[in-house]
Amino acid sequence: MLKNNQTDFAILPSVQQVLDELTDVATIIKRFYLTVLVREAVEHFRNQLISGKLRAADRTQVIAMIRDMVRNNVRQLVDTPLKRLVNATGIILHTGLGRAPLGEWPIQYLLNMVSGYLNLEFDLESGKRGERLDLTDKYLRLLTGAEYSAVVNNNAAAVLITLNTLANRKEVIISRGELIEIGGSFRLPEVMQKSGAKLVEVGTTNRTYLKDYEAAINSKTGAILVAHTSNYRVKGFTSKPQPQEIIDLGQQYKIPVILDLGSGALLPMPALGLPDEPLVSESVRNGFDVITFSGDKLLGAVQAGIIVGKSEYIARIRRNPLMRVVRCDKITLALLVATFRKYLLNAEIPEVTTYNYLTRTKKELHAMARVILEQVPKDYQHFLGIEVCETLTEAGSGSLPTEVLPSIAICLHSSKISEEQLVRLFRQQDPPVVGYLKQDYFYLDLKAVSHKELVFIQNAINRVAEKLLNQ
Repeated sequence: MLKNNQTDFAILPSVQQVLDELTDVATIIKRFYLTVLVREAVEHFRNQLISGKLRAADRTQVIAMIRDMVRNNVRQLVDTPLKRLVNATGIILHTGLGRAPLGEWPIQYLLNMVSGYLNLEFDLESGKRGERLDLTDKYLRLLTGAEYSAVVNNNAAAVLITLNTLANRKEVIISRGELIEIGGSFRLPEVMQKSGAKLVEVGTTNRTYLKDYEAAINSKTGAILVAHTSNYRVKGFTSKPQPQEIIDLGQQYKIPVILDLGSGALLPMPALGLPDEPLVSESVRNGFDVITFSGDKLLGAVQAGIIVGKSEYIARIRRNPLMRVVRCDKITLALLVATFRKYLLNAEIPEVTTYNYLTRTKKELHAMARVILEQVPKDYQHFLGIEVCETLTEAGSGSLPTEVLPSIAICLHSSKISEEQLVRLFRQQDPPVVGYLKQDYFYLDLKAVSHKELVFIQNAINRVAEKLLNQ
């Protein structure tokens, strides 16, 4: 066995041999970094030989494979791995694709703000050091009715720093039916544990009563946490106390009641023709002591964790040393301020891309489909089996769970090529076009596609059809 391995390893080239064949990319990337990439590629193929996954014929073949791998890695690094793409999945707040789309105007605003310096922590009136969290505070107080606010880098951080501030080394009571798991397998109990708080579960998955909360209260209780199940619903044989009952219980025992809203809507959704979702302002009026929610879901801005509530608790959160660990940078704060401003302006629907997409009608989407297909030759449409289909989509990222939104998609189904191959070919376009498969059709849903991106879908369809027809 050892003899065979030695023979296999003999076909691996030296690092220098590969470098000698990479004169083309040597002019693009510094030699030191190129050498590191070559070493990694050689090691990769060494491991392939050890595991038996690679059985190469000769050294020339292996050198070619290593060379191609290194060139591909250099190209990806130079181009950067982040790429603008067309979201034709129909899911507006798609976590994998960056959640809330910002649109055009925030980028112009941001360019003006961060291309130079700005008063991030500088008070222009006094000429003294300022507080970055005050930049967003007045907006949040106006929009939510809260007494005070803080902003951190995401909602998980908002929950963590809130619990760490108010209940470190104390117990936090929560219903078993609210022990949610958020994106990326991050679970609320684990976040609570890292905050220093001790989780105390009450009730059952589907039924929790006020008496369950009260029975769990003792001298070690630091807070009661209510988690809005923004990414699922428990239906059927269920029971849970009204929010006001839990708030009154907290006030009776002088225990802060924290609400993790998750999505956090600032607008009444039914007024926009959308499914209902709890308003942040409504939760403030109900009397929750601290409320946390996301900046890049129904708010329609960038990734951030928003904390609003009563001054006595928010002031303590702001003073927590962890605030420096989870604070937002100038880019996040600038985009939040720009988005909050849009909510204040006198418009029925704020100029926020998320709401532009959420409120699109089927008539508008049909018109977008026509614009695309007007420039796609009929023989291409026939070859790819193109139809315009009515479909249903969802908001995404746990927002408006169990609710579906009507949409329109361009559907492709060809007897000449599999749908899996179509998916791959559209992903390989520039920019990539990402759709989804359903019942042997490849869907290009238009719900989350901007008008400026219609030409990209049009070009992708034409290029894919031309490539397949010329094979």
